[in-house]
Amino acid sequence: MVDTDGNAVTGAEDDVWHASPDGLYENQDPEQAEWNLRGRFFSDEEGMFAFRGIKPSGYPIPMGGPVGELLTALQRHLFRPAHVHALIHKPGYKTIASQLYSHDDPILETDAQFGVVRSLVGTYVRHEHEPVPDPVVTEPWYSLEFTFVVEPGEAWLPTPPVSAKRDSTPYLPRGTL
Repeated sequence: MVDTDGNAVTGAEDDVWHASPDGLYENQDPEQAEWNLRGRFFSDEEGMFAFRGIKPSGYPIPMGGPVGELLTALQRHLFRPAHVHALIHKPGYKTIASQLYSHDDPILETDAQFGVVRSLVGTYVRHEHEPVPDPVVTEPWYSLEFTFVVEPGEAWLPTPPVSAKRDSTPYLPRGTL
């Protein structure tokens, strides 16, 4: 993470989260542990933060409400491309609330939410027959590097929209409308 002059930003709070390979966030899935695939990190003296996770996958959005009705009326699919959410906060800088998309998701151009911005597409690099970053990681594994740029300004933290697990709305498999 760097500022607009390219200087490392240290001590920024970085919340990240994403859905499971089944396309559900932990609060939607009673089988997942609380806070699964969510983490909070702080950038180091080089402006870096790192974590080990899984490569996210895309998922269908719930169709049981007005969004589903709108997508049906527009004859659009209901899928979101693979992405990781990021909420980056540090006093003195504008807060970033964003999503980082996977370069190889086939629906980047047709996201049901129209959320994909080219500058937020990251490239996952597949590693085979290379040293693993941790003994519990198996081959093949992926890495992703991305530089967030923070601007001077007002920092804010939103109220978390999720406070407890909820019953899952039925989801349709990829390829159905």
